[in-house]
Amino acid sequence: MKRIRRWKERAAVLLAVCGALLITTGCGSQPAYENSVVIPKPSNDDEHVIEDPVDQRFVLYDEKKKAAVTWTNVPNEFVYNFSTPSDVYTIGNSLTNHFSIVRLANGTVKTLYVLPDQAHEAVFPLATNGRMTFFLLVHYRDDGTEVWRHIVRWDDDSKALLPFEYVDGAIEQGALVGRDLYYTVIRPDRSVWLYRVDGTRLNARPVLVSTRWAEGPLLACQGDLLTVRGHRLVYGSRLFPEGEVNLVTPNGILVQFDEDENALTTRADVYELRDGRRIGGAIDVEGVQWIQNGIRLDCKGHIETVFWSESGKSGAIHR
Repeated sequence: MKRIRRWKERAAVLLAVCGALLITTGCGSQPAYENSVVIPKPSNDDEHVIEDPVDQRFVLYDEKKKAAVTWTNVPNEFVYNFSTPSDVYTIGNSLTNHFSIVRLANGTVKTLYVLPDQAHEAVFPLATNGRMTFFLLVHYRDDGTEVWRHIVRWDDDSKALLPFEYVDGAIEQGALVGRDLYYTVIRPDRSVWLYRVDGTRLNARPVLVSTRWAEGPLLACQGDLLTVRGHRLVYGSRLFPEGEVNLVTPNGILVQFDEDENALTTRADVYELRDGRRIGGAIDVEGVQWIQNGIRLDCKGHIETVFWSESGKSGAIHR
């Protein structure tokens, strides 16, 4: 059974509260404290922090030993990623919140933003293209039930979360196609509606695109949305399995992660979307890091680097 993202497990989707909401959270001054999630720190030049996308945690990996040394192991604390390559993540506790936005760069983690209302708010990655970054901001009552969800745009200069004026509802996923932000909303009858909004204008009104959008990951590639048909991803005439974690690069590379049932570890597969070729992958994956035109899979006992280029050339290096 495919894993349910843990932020969806924490409470039932709130379907009754879909009215427009005015959000002022995130526009004020930042609190003085750092995030409360325990993040491993390198102790020598061989160690660096990487992301484990399946177990949703940061891992301290020793490149010389080719093994994980430690990881974020506090109960209910998780790392959340975008479905496109990004060094920005959110981290928090599925029971107590305490959410932050962080950046993983050069093997270490730096806190960018701490939610002012640590007890009642959570923030999850929605969509990014490296120039525009959007998050899903969720507010909870004292008893943990959900009050509302809203899409916010990250302003790196002011370090603030800026809300859209007319975007609301039981928002679930998002993807960017050019300047347009596509997002899904779960309706009271459990149907999935797809909307589009101009991501450059916070006062833009959303446009309803489809009232029969399929459940599954919302992914975009080179100006098009991937669709889901029978638990398979569809891009043009190509069909791909739907992985537990699915990520798409801007130049058309699909990276998937699944729990390997035979080895009880994580398996990675990398495909070219345009021709359907599998260009690399690995088993026993401890975590990953994005590199220029490629991805490095840090595994137990070995390291696999899968690379690609705009010209369509691709390959893999094992060490």
